[in-house]
Amino acid sequence: MGAGIGGVGDLSAFRVYAQGIKTIMRKRIMRKIIVCLLFCSATGPLALARDFEGSYAVYGAGGENCLLYTASMKKGGKEQDYFTDWSIGYLTAFNVIMPSTYDVLGETEFSATQSWLQRRCEKYPNELFITAVIRLTEVLHPMRYQSSLKKPAQQGKGQKKPAREKPARKKPARKKPVQKKAVQKKTAGERK
Repeated sequence: MGAGIGGVGDLSAFRVYAQGIKTIMRKRIMRKIIVCLLFCSATGPLALARDFEGSYAVYGAGGENCLLYTASMKKGGKEQDYFTDWSIGYLTAFNVIMPSTYDVLGETEFSATQSWLQRRCEKYPNELFITAVIRLTEVLHPMRYQSSLKKPAQQGKGQKKPAREKPARKKPARKKPVQKKAVQKKTAGERK
């Protein structure tokens, strides 16, 4: 009776199989935790790709100061396009390079990121534009889409908490408060 279908032999084989699955799952979870910890430690104030001195090469508009960015946004035209196009390229590269990132903007409108950068650059006019954009991605990262299913990132253990300063978002229209009506219970005789 022990070796047949539904017998004791099948139960012990199932237990061995279940133990194997548990071991595999534990290893996968540990790998994910290690990757998450490495990612979180690397996405602090310093960016990932830097040399041994903490320096990196900057091309294009990223090397300009925020004062020039602010002036170009007010002026418009090609100067504005120069910074806007550069920031679009930076955000696209961020999506490509960062793990578990489909879209760093998440539900945030691009125009809201431009407003955020404008405020940041007005506050720190001598800061390099790339530094302002890096700060923007630090703010956006916890709200990113992790996959093309467009679900926001889940705030879990090991993830950085969102920075205090957030890009402006469109506020949803306020709904009128719903007044709850008192419901009276009817007795069995009143229901008929």
